Amino acid sequence: MNRSVAGGMTSPEGEWPAAGTSSPEKKVSATSYDEVPYASYPFPQTHPSHLAVIARLFGLDPPAIHHCRVLELGCAAGGNLLPMAEALPQSTFVGVDLSGRQIADGQRILQALGLTNVRLIHASILDIDRSWGQFDYIICHGVYSWVPDRVREKILSICSEQLSPRGIAYISYNTYPGWHMRGMIRDMMRYHAQRFATPGEQIRQARALLDFLAQATRIDGGPYATLLRLELEHLRQQSDYYLYHEHLEEVNEPVYFHEFIAAAQRHGLNYLGESQITTMLSSNFPYEVQQALQIVAPDQIQAEQYLDFIRNRMFRETLLVRGEIQPDWTVQPERIADLHVCTHRRVVDESGDVRSTATVQYRSKSGMVVATSQPILKAAFRILGEHWPGTLAFAELVERVAGMLGQSPEQVRMPLAVQILHVYLSSDLVELHALPIARVSVTERPVALRSLRVRLELGETGGANRRHEVFRPNHFDSILIPLLDGTRTQAELLEELTRRVARGMLLLPGEAPPGGDLQVIRNRLAPLLQEALHRLADASVLTG
Repeated sequence: MNRSVAGGMTSPEGEWPAAGTSSPEKKVSATSYDEVPYASYPFPQTHPSHLAVIARLFGLDPPAIHHCRVLELGCAAGGNLLPMAEALPQSTFVGVDLSGRQIADGQRILQALGLTNVRLIHASILDIDRSWGQFDYIICHGVYSWVPDRVREKILSICSEQLSPRGIAYISYNTYPGWHMRGMIRDMMRYHAQRFATPGEQIRQARALLDFLAQATRIDGGPYATLLRLELEHLRQQSDYYLYHEHLEEVNEPVYFHEFIAAAQRHGLNYLGESQITTMLSSNFPYEVQQALQIVAPDQIQAEQYLDFIRNRMFRETLLVRGEIQPDWTVQPERIADLHVCTHRRVVDESGDVRSTATVQYRSKSGMVVATSQPILKAAFRILGEHWPGTLAFAELVERVAGMLGQSPEQVRMPLAVQILHVYLSSDLVELHALPIARVSVTERPVALRSLRVRLELGETGGANRRHEVFRPNHFDSILIPLLDGTRTQAELLEELTRRVARGMLLLPGEAPPGGDLQVIRNRLAPLLQEALHRLADASVLTG
């Protein structure tokens, strides 16, 4: 999870450092991230729209997102920050990373995008000072556990001194007790790999050790061997850059949650909550466990620590606010009134009348199932499903549900708020957003996200969609998306793809080359093009 952040570079007094420049007083040393770059992708849970939702649910008034200032510590190549800047042109963004190679990669994409509201700076977070100004949202994903003590203290110092009065800081880190087991395996890999000279050799040898351990414990049914095999299977599936920076770097210091909060409080910061709010709930445990937690953990922070003990938690994504702000963790339904709602839904049976009390099941992308007989919720799911991938303002959803059920908005508003909030807190079926996401259909001249088109043109394998999620296109879509700039009609797109197939530049999915008959190629491509365009619309890739 870690990104590079420590080093040395200063900023001019009173202004942002110019992107890609160096201080005459200090030089930024090369890092392991220059040798093994970390993949740079979006993290939806760090987006200001998501952070603002958590703040609103806990009774706070977060900064307006359309005109905010965002700082990302350890921005890598800008895969998280640049899509935000594209989507929020009136906001300003600053990304800092110690890896010159990753900043250069990000600058290449930034230059192609032509964005003027974002800076990617090759620098150390140790050199960030008050001259950089205040920020409404500070993001520090995959950094805190992987840097020395002084850098961890600096991260919290920046959040304390440079967070705007109503701002929110996001910091992720590895946690105990879960990391005790993973740390043991890390120690084994480091012991074996550190005798080899290059990162490539170290990665190969670390994987060889994993294979050896799996083979050596294959017939052992004891608890140690069982836990070991589970961790080994997890690590075998990880990429080389993850394995190297997570397990072979010198620094990886997990902490207990209460230790992190104590450090934050020393810097005058308060706990807001977790980026994934469902992890804060004890309601999915048996009643006896809930009762015991109320006795041993009378406040939210203590409860969080005991929940980590129960779950053997390994990783946290914690949100902080300034010390004078006190969240209200008793979430009230009326707090979703100004938010926007959407859902991934697959209805098991959607043929019935939503006004009936027959039970209907809905399944999320992750496989979670929500069953309800409530007409209000069934009507909401049907309306939201038809509007996917867009969001609906809660007030508009109330109006539509009331119209579908033949009731007044006053009759619908509070019951719908209660039910939507319940589903949001208990599953991943419902999403809440502080900003709307438009529903975009396939048009005659389709347009795909510019940032995604640029990344694919530069040889990247994916990027962010309009929901700030990672989107990795298949081969056909990766050829199609750069063509979707609004200058071509669907007929012209078909002709361009036909020419590419005829020239051997594009292979049709799952088929042998169709030969040189253009009409045969055209006939095969036509349905594929339509399927792809509707797939891209459904994936929040199209903008028009």
